[in-house]
Amino acid sequence: MKKIILPIITVMLLFLISIVVFPRLPLSPSNDEKEDSRDSPADEQGTLKGYYFNGYIDIREPFEDFDEATTYMYYMNNHLKDYLNQSVMVQNTEQDEDFIHYFEQLDEPVRPVSFQNKYDLNNGEYVKVIFKGGIMETHPMKIGEVIDVEVVNSTN
Repeated sequence: MKKIILPIITVMLLFLISIVVFPRLPLSPSNDEKEDSRDSPADEQGTLKGYYFNGYIDIREPFEDFDEATTYMYYMNNHLKDYLNQSVMVQNTEQDEDFIHYFEQLDEPVRPVSFQNKYDLNNGEYVKVIFKGGIMETHPMKIGEVIDVEVVNSTN
């Protein structure tokens, strides 16, 4: 009797474990699941706003103070690429560069998003970009397919 019960119990336990560990997967997606697959992150639209400089959009709210905006424009025009290169390299705390200190003291850090300028944008323009797909978390970040770009008045 033990020879018969032990294999039956073993098979039942394996069956129960397989149900818990490997839940039943559908063989084909239902209509609801097919609709959900079209709404995947690659198809979602996103929007970001920021200042355009040298192939990047720095995601931030527009500056309201003229002096603050002027200083920001100077450093972004002249030192953004230096700052990005410095931040990728091994950080040397002994570097005493004005641009490093400026970017580090900003209320919001520089968050550049790589952007191909097919829209004839000028450095310093505040833009709203509508794109399809997500934001790739590389350095610098990259966005999916650009759908539309609008130059926004910086006082808005």
